Amino acid sequence: MIGKNVLVTGANGHVGYTLTKLLFERGYNVRASVRDKENKELTKNLNEFDVEIVSLDLMKPETIEPAMENIDGVFQVAAVYKSWARNPEDEIINPSIIGGINVLECAHNAGVKKIIFTSSTAAIGRSGPNGRALTEKDWNSKSKHPYSYAKTEAEKRAWDFSREMELDMVVMNPTAVIGPYFHRHTPSTFLFDKILKNELPRLPPQTFGYVDVRDVALAHIFAYENNNAEGRHILCTTCLDGFELMNIIKNVEPEIEVPTKIAPMWQIRLYARFETTKSWFGYTPALSSETVKEYMGKITNYDSSKARDVLGWNPMDIEDSVRDTLNWIKHKLN
Repeated sequence: MIGKNVLVTGANGHVGYTLTKLLFERGYNVRASVRDKENKELTKNLNEFDVEIVSLDLMKPETIEPAMENIDGVFQVAAVYKSWARNPEDEIINPSIIGGINVLECAHNAGVKKIIFTSSTAAIGRSGPNGRALTEKDWNSKSKHPYSYAKTEAEKRAWDFSREMELDMVVMNPTAVIGPYFHRHTPSTFLFDKILKNELPRLPPQTFGYVDVRDVALAHIFAYENNNAEGRHILCTTCLDGFELMNIIKNVEPEIEVPTKIAPMWQIRLYARFETTKSWFGYTPALSSETVKEYMGKITNYDSSKARDVLGWNPMDIEDSVRDTLNWIKHKLN
């Protein structure tokens, strides 16, 4: 065992909260960080557990250093998860890239023994030639999408720094994270909300990898507890196109009305351009042209055998995850 005193950054987010919950239930001494612990909206759900809550801003090393005191392991989960911002460099890119290095530097200075770094399949890419399943060897190096660029660069620089400083760092690369325990919607859960409210007339032309948040949290813990864990780990239960996802939703919730047609790409591109034009006047676009280019109309296929073979990771059935996502929205958010 590496050590029982652990820090979880971004502990109020979907993955961070679930990870904090599972670590606490496994007997770890958890220090859970949020941006401002005086903000009761950020801490109210974490108060369910006997954990130490601290303030930590990724862009302010002076707030990170005290959070590292007497810590054996760090789970660097905190990041900005959104596809569009008025100032993407300040709002999305820098918190991931500079913030990630700030955490690693402070962990190194504090003598932390092991770091589990949360990245994303956004840093791996969307599709290989002829639908080849992407592996941990693939990188999404050419993306101009703010979130994908941020995750790719943040992970690359984290690897450079960890090798230079000889840190024991292991990386998790989850696909779209669904499942319960989110207290505000993420880009991955918002689609389910739109379907429940019957606000999605047509399906977007996209295939996504999906993984349950509880499986993501467990993979983080398995990697922390496994002395042989190294490198990157794709976390993907399965990849689904719109029709496949709707079939699962109908299986678990037959009364839900789901869209039965996929919007053509020309319509999606036109809609994104219209939304982008509105953003010039202070409106937050529902879809950006960069998002269409990054995610729409692409083959998506991932190989998660490394996590399964090395970590003993065995994700739950996707139907159970979809059912729990829908139930959480209906009973906890609405």
